[in-house]
Amino acid sequence: MRALPLICLAALTASSLTACASGGDRYGSGYGGGRYENRCQRDRANKQAAGTVVGAGVGALAGSAIAGNSSNTAGTVAGGVAGAIIGNQVAKGDPCPGDYRR
Repeated sequence: MRALPLICLAALTASSLTACASGGDRYGSGYGGGRYENRCQRDRANKQAAGTVVGAGVGALAGSAIAGNSSNTAGTVAGGVAGAIIGNQVAKGDPCPGDYRR
């Protein structure tokens, strides 16, 4: 079962890329309190991260199934990356309203 470690690697890579890509929602420095301006942005970022991880897993499985036996690893990795990108964008949803203050 070589596909499982590749799926985990793709999910880990995708989730780390999500943290880099969502830097616009954060402010301040340090880790912990005050990372997000409001709860809407925090919830949106959490949904986007979950979508990235789920998309990477589903994409890796699909890529492994579609690829031939000689290129199974490449198909798994490509499917994982493509699934992570698609999952991230699908889970992004609508932006938070500008007047949201909670």
